[in-house]
Amino acid sequence: MKLIYIGDHFYRESRTTMSPIYTEDGKRSDWGFVRIALSKGENVEIRQATVLERKFYETKLSRLKNRYQSEENS
Repeated sequence: MKLIYIGDHFYRESRTTMSPIYTEDGKRSDWGFVRIALSKGENVEIRQATVLERKFYETKLSRLKNRYQSEENS
């Protein structure tokens, strides 16, 4: 299992829509999946997101926050 870490604030600020960790191909993951993989004896690699990956997820978070704000103002 190869994962990228984008930061804990994504989970809170996205109202749990996003996760602090994703697979390298962009699928949402979480610490529960990490624990399951480790308990099965699988290797888990977690690395910091690159600048481009971080920008992608920051943009996604910004869009979610804007949507939430629009919904609250309606």
